Amino acid sequence: MKKLCVAAFAALLLASCQYFGGGGRAFDNADDLASLVGELKDKFGENAGYTSINMSYHDGIGTSTVATGTGDINSNKLMERMKQKGIWQDKAEVTLEIDGDAKPKDFMFTLAQVQDLKKIPDLVKASIEKVGKEKKMTDLVANTVSISMPSRINDPEDGLKITVYVEPKNGGTDFTLTYNQKGELLSMLY
Repeated sequence: MKKLCVAAFAALLLASCQYFGGGGRAFDNADDLASLVGELKDKFGENAGYTSINMSYHDGIGTSTVATGTGDINSNKLMERMKQKGIWQDKAEVTLEIDGDAKPKDFMFTLAQVQDLKKIPDLVKASIEKVGKEKKMTDLVANTVSISMPSRINDPEDGLKITVYVEPKNGGTDFTLTYNQKGELLSMLY
């Protein structure tokens, strides 16, 4: 009984920390990302298609996630859902407007294509290290990670992009590092 009470108290403490803003940067941590992937699969479906998944960190709130997707990758009807302080909310219905011979799935990715977000912590770490080394800066953090498909296909190289936004812990210049699906750096802007 004592162990059960301790486990229940720990779960309550964790949930209240998330709700009252005690959560950290979920995209820095493989365990937190695995939990998020499970939640995305619950909210959108096991084989859902997404046009974007954005994770951002704010002091006092923790990590917020906004995902736009559908359980049917062949459908042009999507739902935008947001998780903030541990609570998911439906925010908007989205309709993809498609010209020509394109199909909805041409503008979506699956979690399997991004290996259930497993590369994200390594890309965050690599981004912070790259900015630190090139700009001779310390105390850098990632404030946002975005995984998205282009809204238009202009050439065969257009495709899934993973963007990591890095900044000094106390604010200042933002650095935007963009990677392809394989995790190869495409650009660094500031």
